[in-house]
Amino acid sequence: MRASLIVDLALALVLVACAPKAPDAATPSAASPRVVSVAPAITAIVRAVGGDAHLVGVTSWCDAPGVPVIGDLKPRPEAVLAARPDVVWMAGYGSQSPDAAALAALGLQVETLPLVTLGDMLATTRTIGLRLGRGPAGAALVQAFEAARAEALRLRGDAAPVKVLVVYDVQPGFVITTGGGDHIMELLELAGAKNVATGPLTLRLGLEAVLAAAPELILHVAPDTRFPDSEAARTHWATWAELPAVRRGEVHVYPGDGLARNGPHLSEVLPRLSQLVQHARQSRDAERR
Repeated sequence: MRASLIVDLALALVLVACAPKAPDAATPSAASPRVVSVAPAITAIVRAVGGDAHLVGVTSWCDAPGVPVIGDLKPRPEAVLAARPDVVWMAGYGSQSPDAAALAALGLQVETLPLVTLGDMLATTRTIGLRLGRGPAGAALVQAFEAARAEALRLRGDAAPVKVLVVYDVQPGFVITTGGGDHIMELLELAGAKNVATGPLTLRLGLEAVLAAAPELILHVAPDTRFPDSEAARTHWATWAELPAVRRGEVHVYPGDGLARNGPHLSEVLPRLSQLVQHARQSRDAERR
């Protein structure tokens, strides 16, 4: 994956900016904030609960047609101020602390809405729904994901987990992957897969270590120019035919950024992910017979 997507995955890119003190999250009737979202995931949740009218600024990475852009990976303070926001929702990652401090120093109300884990996502979806006076919409999104989770667990059953290598990027001699701790790993575990890497949220894994781990499923979390689809990824990995995933054709590029981005839309991602894992399990079992 390209570096910009690695940043998205490692940092989750979750930010929103604003000014006067925002109302308490438990009092949705008092909520009518002007929101500057500096993160695709936050923007997506705001729109998913029907809060488009609250958006007065977004990043160039966000999907919000017609809303002014106030920055890229970093918010431009002057653009945030010009939008006259009422609340700043930020991700709570250490790398974003300087931006949060800079905005707060301008008198803007800065708040943190975490979006690393699935639990974070569900809590943040509820919070955004309440803060925008759309609590029922937020609750419905949470319920949809919980239903998808229950179905994934039903399909997973007690079968032995499929060993998976998550690929953010491929470089000479190593892959950039994850040691777990984020929503992607949680989704894979729900689907019945086990990460072959351990360590920090993003890490380099040498190809010798990949060979030793013998993944049964290789999953690129999103397309990029080098790996636009699964066929391209399989062609790249073909020289590593000793890997079970390569030998069995279980190398996939997840279409779009749905897997890479945390949010309530994962209720639609999880069933597809479960299918990929189930297929890899069937390929494994067929080879063993």
